[in-house]
Amino acid sequence: PRAAPPAAATNGQLDGGGVGWASVVRRAPAEPPPAHPPPSRHRNAEGGSTKRTGVGAGGGATDDSTVRALVAKREQARFSRDFDAADRLREQLAKLGVTLDDQAKTWRAADGRSGSITQVNVSEIHAQKAAKSGAASLDDAEINRLVREREQARYTSDYKTADRLRDHLERHGVSLDVKEAKWLAADGRWGQIPPVNISAAHAQKAARAGAPRLSEDEVQRILVQREQARARRDYKTADVLRDQLEKHGVYLDSKENKWQGPDGAS
Repeated sequence: PRAAPPAAATNGQLDGGGVGWASVVRRAPAEPPPAHPPPSRHRNAEGGSTKRTGVGAGGGATDDSTVRALVAKREQARFSRDFDAADRLREQLAKLGVTLDDQAKTWRAADGRSGSITQVNVSEIHAQKAAKSGAASLDDAEINRLVREREQARYTSDYKTADRLRDHLERHGVSLDVKEAKWLAADGRWGQIPPVNISAAHAQKAARAGAPRLSEDEVQRILVQREQARARRDYKTADVLRDQLEKHGVYLDSKENKWQGPDGAS
């Protein structure tokens, strides 16, 4: 009798008595490492979502401080109507891969960084111009006095006086940065713009309006009455007496524990 043909693969064996079934897993080929690591990302201090330390179109590094400095110089040139210099700065930024949108007041780098085009500090430009012309400098005490008087004039809405004091400071090379609450001299000195003394603001406004002056004896008499009213917690009377002094150009400095008259008496 004929021999039976070889049995088909059974019991988990391949034809010809091969090995058992096995799973075949295909692995994706390994991706080569990137040629250049991605640029570092940081928080954008100007309000943008992110910042990068990247490379400009010309191959030079362009950190944000460099871009902001060039943008600020261009804005100052435009304010001074030096359009040739402004165009040169725009071209310099373009070579670094930075485009400007004057309408939206923003700049954008080729690597995605962005920031705002800050408004020109007009006071600083005027002060620098005066300093280059050889304007006499003021000492710190005089600057602080003028700055205080200007803030007090602004508080009482006496903008004419405030502008006059600002112009006087600028003519001596001192600019004001209201946003940062500081003054800056052309020689590098700077100081804080102090908070307003409300009593001084009202008193100086009355003095500018020509209020009649009090003698020192009258000032001292009212001060004694005011202290007596405060001692018995009669703050309403104390406020009335303080207002009376301010209407005659005399203000109180509770921090220094002294009074100051319009003629400098204290």
